[in-house]
Amino acid sequence: MKCDFSGSVPKDPCSPESNEDKFAFSDDGVRLSLCDGASESFDSKLWADLLAHKFIADPKVCPKWIDSVLSEYSSAHDFATMSWAKQAAYERGSFSTLIGLEYFQEHKAAEIIAIGDSIALLFDGNKFVSGWPFEEPERFKERPTLLATISGHNDFFGASGFWTKHSKTFHLSGLSSPRLLCLTDAIGEWALKEALTNGPGIDELLSMQSVEQLSELVIRERAEKRMHVDDSTLIVLSFEHE
Repeated sequence: MKCDFSGSVPKDPCSPESNEDKFAFSDDGVRLSLCDGASESFDSKLWADLLAHKFIADPKVCPKWIDSVLSEYSSAHDFATMSWAKQAAYERGSFSTLIGLEYFQEHKAAEIIAIGDSIALLFDGNKFVSGWPFEEPERFKERPTLLATISGHNDFFGASGFWTKHSKTFHLSGLSSPRLLCLTDAIGEWALKEALTNGPGIDELLSMQSVEQLSELVIRERAEKRMHVDDSTLIVLSFEHE
């Protein structure tokens, strides 16, 4: 698995430090994670970062897995020294999506876990093949399930059918030139619409060369009201068949 491009454009181009999207890659090139912290959260940037790096270290997502990340998040904050306003915000929680991908070269397969409305889009060359966790742009209007720093909000981890609902395996052996786009919701919704209508935007995304080029695309589509204003992250992956 090769990362051909990775870049992110903040909702406010003049405030890149406010970007709450986080992504990470494993050193061996077999795992990728992408998380989108919810803006209304107390410290979603940290929460998204911890989740992204936890998946890279350990892709076996389960209740104990999320408990481990919650422990890291709690250790990073000193509740007793916070103002009452920050304490109240902390108790309301932080939230994030998760796309976690693991590539199994021997099987020519990519296993993806998706929680929330970040999305992975599979292409063969520039032909759209499939999307996960959904393939209908209308689904972006739904309230997404998010990973929370409030443990009770993560009960869905232990529910029956969790893996059926949140994971998918993309089998790549039948594709001549498999490419995978991983995107957060604003640019993901736009990209899915482009894919379904054979729009020119897909060629732009698949051939992306620089963050400056991505920024130009995002700002242009925002100005035309075709893309929502939000942090927008794009990762382009390719897979070479032996």
